[in-house]
Amino acid sequence: MDNKGSYTKILESSNISSVRGMSDFVRTYIEKLVYDISMYVDPDFTLGKIEILNGYTGRCELSQAIIGVPSAYSCIEGRESVLAQFARNYSHLEIGSFDVLAREAVLDFLNLHNGLFVVLLSKNNICELSLDAPKRNGNFTIDMSLYSSITVIPVTFPYGTVKFFLCENR
Repeated sequence: MDNKGSYTKILESSNISSVRGMSDFVRTYIEKLVYDISMYVDPDFTLGKIEILNGYTGRCELSQAIIGVPSAYSCIEGRESVLAQFARNYSHLEIGSFDVLAREAVLDFLNLHNGLFVVLLSKNNICELSLDAPKRNGNFTIDMSLYSSITVIPVTFPYGTVKFFLCENR
């Protein structure tokens, strides 16, 4: 199956169309994320249950801010072994553990995806956004007083699950 068919099938088998309260901004982000993972990482994945959360505390150490109106905060979380495999698949490098090289590869993917996402929005005359530099954070708490919504997007590969978060700013 080509990447277009794979991308469409993954979205159709997810719960994206039934998530209440999801903005068009978030829906477009998820659709682009699925496409970019299919193209640049691995077409063999499924979307888990997409949810809008009230808050989150976790170990989402790799992140990037999307600046403008609307603005958002994006980040990635997963077990180190799964993130290392994700980095290996994306970079095509021999990455053995979730070390500095693996972190940089995952941040590079996040930057690539977010960059392609903001270009898509600009190309479609939806809005003009920019990106902050990707960064490593450590443990953090997502505080609902800062965000209008927190969307968790679980992506499950044969080797494990990576969670993407998109937090829309108020």
